[in-house]
Amino acid sequence: MPNQPQVQTGHTPDLLRQLASSGARDATDSLPCFGERLSRLFGLGDTMTLDAAIAFRTRQPGMPQKALADRLTGELATLRQALVRRIQAYGEELDAEGESSSEQALNAWLALQRKVAANSRQLRDKVRKAMKDQGQTLARLAALDEVFDHTMAGYTAQSFSYIPRVLEQRFENPQTASGQTTDGFHRYCEEARSLLFAELDVRLEPVLGLLEACHHEVNKTP
Repeated sequence: MPNQPQVQTGHTPDLLRQLASSGARDATDSLPCFGERLSRLFGLGDTMTLDAAIAFRTRQPGMPQKALADRLTGELATLRQALVRRIQAYGEELDAEGESSSEQALNAWLALQRKVAANSRQLRDKVRKAMKDQGQTLARLAALDEVFDHTMAGYTAQSFSYIPRVLEQRFENPQTASGQTTDGFHRYCEEARSLLFAELDVRLEPVLGLLEACHHEVNKTP
């Protein structure tokens, strides 16, 4: 089993860059700073929940276990590989001669997006539950992550829902870049896959962060 998580990081800019190249409007320059944007997502109730998470005290004072961290890291790698294979197969059942409708292409992509979201969320929940038995530091981090995950769920869903709208517009004119329907269709599928690869890594980054914290605690434990 690997000693450290191997999933790539830093793909949020990559996802934004791909959306921009697909014709999406880049509104990041007009947004307030990150801290202000984040504060807008937290209401009074969320702030109280966050305070409770910061003060969290586990009733099960366990110790970080290397075997558990390695196993969960292996599960992360296995999950990512499985989803990558699913994404790579996107477009194989669609008609490259133009008979596939925009609705068919989008529905196939949305099914993959839901799969990525559900599997990433399930693994994140699993890692958090495991961390609650791995000592005070990791238990508190799991509680904090749960608060942020719950508070930002609506905003996250809204943000990712923008991607299929961009793809739908691209499918309407698949000849933009190549001038040929078949070539344009293949280019569309490549673009759709690239966006989902980038989204996959963004969705897995919270899990990666939790696992990196687990490995850090294991390494510093006598």
